[in-house]
Amino acid sequence: MDKADTIRPASIAGRPWRRATAWFVLLGILFYVSYGLSNWLASLRANVPAIVFAWEHAVPFLSWTIIPYWSTHVLFALSFYLCRNRTELDSHARRLLTAQVIAVACFIAYPLRISFPRPHIEGAVGFLFEPLSLLDQPFNQAPSLHVATMTILYDLYARVLPRWALLPFALWTLIVVVSVMTTYQHHFIDVPTGLLLGLLCVWLWPREGGNRLSALVRLGVPSQDR
Repeated sequence: MDKADTIRPASIAGRPWRRATAWFVLLGILFYVSYGLSNWLASLRANVPAIVFAWEHAVPFLSWTIIPYWSTHVLFALSFYLCRNRTELDSHARRLLTAQVIAVACFIAYPLRISFPRPHIEGAVGFLFEPLSLLDQPFNQAPSLHVATMTILYDLYARVLPRWALLPFALWTLIVVVSVMTTYQHHFIDVPTGLLLGLLCVWLWPREGGNRLSALVRLGVPSQDR
């Protein structure tokens, strides 16, 4: 038997499956509860503004891009089980948790809305748009949690996928980011702010463990020499 064959099953068997499931369930519940809360609070406001550039009116509605848009949910669910050890899993989950907390705080403090009406879509593709009326109300805009999440997912998948799959996955990631506009879910301002949020979370929680912000704070505190 090849040595690699004896190592690989042990490596897979040793992954933190139960902890991965716990993180997945926790973040899933938090997502639905916090999204619902922020939407409800925004709906109580008389006038929720929209930030939209004139050129955005030329962005076409592409119904098929709902498929890459929804793929983020699948990639999100699988990502926890791709983490190779507990440290990598906890760092990945904390990145996603931080993105949710910051994004929802922004949605509550300064809600924005999508100003483009989505056309009526029928058929199989139209069926995929129906859950959006429940999950993605028009008030959760900047920063795009969808883009922030995809940024965090890309960092993980780029490390665990085989080399031949990196370019296709990078292209798919780009399509997902574009899809938030071509499905009329977000305006442009939501995309760069979501990207920055995702990059912040990746920086904040390194895959080796720890927290860079707390490390910087410790560096700024003078040592107590006796």
